[in-house]
Amino acid sequence: MSNPKISKTLALLCAAAILATSGLACNRKTNDLASSAPQSAEAEKIVLPVKAAASATRDIAQTLSFSGNIDAFRRAAIAPAVMGSRVLNIQAEEGQTVKEGQLLVRMEDFQLRQSEAQLLQLEADYKRMESLYSRGSVTQQQYEQVRTSYASAKAGYELLKNSVELRAPFSGTVIGKYVNEGEVYTGSPGVDGIAGVLAVAQLGRMKIEIMVPEQDFVRLRTGQTARIRVDAFSDTVFEGKIFTVNPSLSRGSRTSRVAIEIRNDKQLLKPGMFAKVEIVTNSLKNVLAVPSSAIITRDGEPHVFTVENRPAPFTGTPALVKVKTGMITDKYAQILDGIGENVLVLTDNNAGLSDGSGIRVMSVN
Repeated sequence: MSNPKISKTLALLCAAAILATSGLACNRKTNDLASSAPQSAEAEKIVLPVKAAASATRDIAQTLSFSGNIDAFRRAAIAPAVMGSRVLNIQAEEGQTVKEGQLLVRMEDFQLRQSEAQLLQLEADYKRMESLYSRGSVTQQQYEQVRTSYASAKAGYELLKNSVELRAPFSGTVIGKYVNEGEVYTGSPGVDGIAGVLAVAQLGRMKIEIMVPEQDFVRLRTGQTARIRVDAFSDTVFEGKIFTVNPSLSRGSRTSRVAIEIRNDKQLLKPGMFAKVEIVTNSLKNVLAVPSSAIITRDGEPHVFTVENRPAPFTGTPALVKVKTGMITDKYAQILDGIGENVLVLTDNNAGLSDGSGIRVMSVN
């Protein structure tokens, strides 16, 4: 039989142990909750990654963008005036530099010899008729008929003479050969649409013709600067100027043809290259500006988000600042009032921000 006093003592000891264990567990749970609460709140706080740029004084310009094909400013097809004659000799090859007046092509002279024989006969008739007319032996009408026939034959002979020896009309480079020796020239266009035996061009000056829509046409005038880029020289910007603005628009496309002259002293640009063109329509020098992406609209007014100017990366909260803008281009916006120079403004992920938003500036341009 058990002792009642001993059983009561054991029961009291067990109850005390249970209470101590429960208290320890509660204290541990309370401590765990207390330590985890700040971490959860911090985890719920959103920090948005953004980029920034400093306001600065710079030159800005409004531009219009087009594309087109580059061509020589001056070029000519070398071809005989009379079709149907055979090419006897070609004395220049593609890529060769030629001088003005240099013999390039010699055509067969069969028609020229026929014309020369006819001309000699008519010249003799004209001289005899002139002698008779001076003595009053023939009428003026007879004399005029012979004189006219002789003049016409002489003109035809000179035309054929110029069609036998084809010379360079100006100094330049041979850029095309469309007929081979021994072939008959028919006047049919070659592979690039040019009708001729050879083509000569001056490559020191180039041009590009663009078609400009009606809404942009009124903003262009001769003398405006153009920036030209080609894929072959992607890091090079070639400068040109508008030299022709066609005053009429096509009724079908409502566009006008605008021609741009490009200096090509190093002859890097070649006829047929595809080019992208930017024409400067308005420009300002030494004005305070920020990237255009920094400008956001609040209540119909332009604003920017500014942050502390220090090296990236860093966290912070932006401030919404109202600004007054001037010229706005694809790249930059002129600032007339609101912020000064060297103020850091957010340039992306800024449209949905508000005062006090958590941000992390990843880079500063």
